[in-house]
Order: sequence, then structure tokens, then C-alpha cells
Amino acid sequence: MGSKRNDRLKELFLQEITVQLRNVHGINANGILTLTGASLTKDGKVLSVFYSVLGSAEDRQRKERILLANARDIRTALFKRLCLKNVPEIVFKFDETPEKASQLENIFKKIRSEHDKTDENPGPRD
Repeated sequence: MGSKRNDRLKELFLQEITVQLRNVHGINANGILTLTGASLTKDGKVLSVFYSVLGSAEDRQRKERILLANARDIRTALFKRLCLKNVPEIVFKFDETPEKASQLENIFKKIRSEHDKTDENPGPRD
């Protein structure tokens, strides 16, 4: 499967999955779900869909259960909507990148504030 075709299929699947998730009961309650990307295997048989959740750990677990429970229904809907010979198995994976970026940003803020404090009181230098 060509790389360009693979990229186009990833985008198509991601768009269609987003549309299908709008119809899933309970997906919009408690916490915000964001699809952050997708990865399609070279043979096109497995699509990993990465997501993040803005909310508590409990919200994340709830979204994970909902996604896992609806993965087969979403794939079935993709079969019906798309004129493709094969639709890959959908695997939802939690994307920790936003959380890690937030942690790094907090560390940078802490370093900046400590640096600013030392600049305010320069004291005598030898």
C-alpha cells in the first residue's frame, strides 16, 4: 500500500470516525474527548486511533470504556459508508502527549519564576 494512499486513508477514517462518535451515547458527558491522530499499518488491517481526554482520570476511564464498546459498531458503520474493499480493525489508544506537554510547561513556568526571583534580588557579586 503506497504511502500517499495510506495517509489519505488515515485522514478519511479519522473524519468518518469523528462523525460516528457524534452519535455515541454518553461520549460527550463528563470530560472532553479529542481525537489526536491515527496510524494505519502498512498492510492496512489495523488502524490505531489516538485520543486524549480533558478531565479527571475517571472521565478518561469512562471514555475508554465507551470507545472500546463502540469500536465494532463504528467499523461496521465505516463499511456501510465507504466504498472500500477492506476497512481496518479500529484500536483506540490513549495519547499522553497533551498531558506530558502540560507537565513540561509547568516545569518551565516554575524555572522561570525561580529565575525571576533570583533576578529581583541580585545581591553583591564577587
